[in-house]
Amino acid sequence: MRWGDALSAARRGCTGVVSILLLLAASARASDQYVIFGAGGRPCGNWLQLRSQALPDSAVLQSWVLGYVTSVNANVLTVNQDVAGGSSSDALFSWIDDYCAAHPLDSLARAAGSLVDSLRTKNKAQ
Repeated sequence: MRWGDALSAARRGCTGVVSILLLLAASARASDQYVIFGAGGRPCGNWLQLRSQALPDSAVLQSWVLGYVTSVNANVLTVNQDVAGGSSSDALFSWIDDYCAAHPLDSLARAAGSLVDSLRTKNKAQ
């Protein structure tokens, strides 16, 4: 095998490995494959049920969402430290209400992640 052929084969192999790794990373993010602690693992349908009846467990779910947003502020943002851009808690909860009505089987963690994605786009949070 000539040197040029060996180098070309190595490049093709590396390109294939990198492509596979990128697909795996995108797949993990898309399916929310990370450990969810606490109320974030509950389904959106549970959020809607508890909010509509003003049950005490609703406060647990609301606190979980606020903790998620706070964690993004503390650990992800580097320029402005408020992904919500001054939005009230009620406005955040209303957004989650709408998301969960459309996606009742999604986890609260996925809803909170979508909320943060929406807020980052809207408020250009960095």
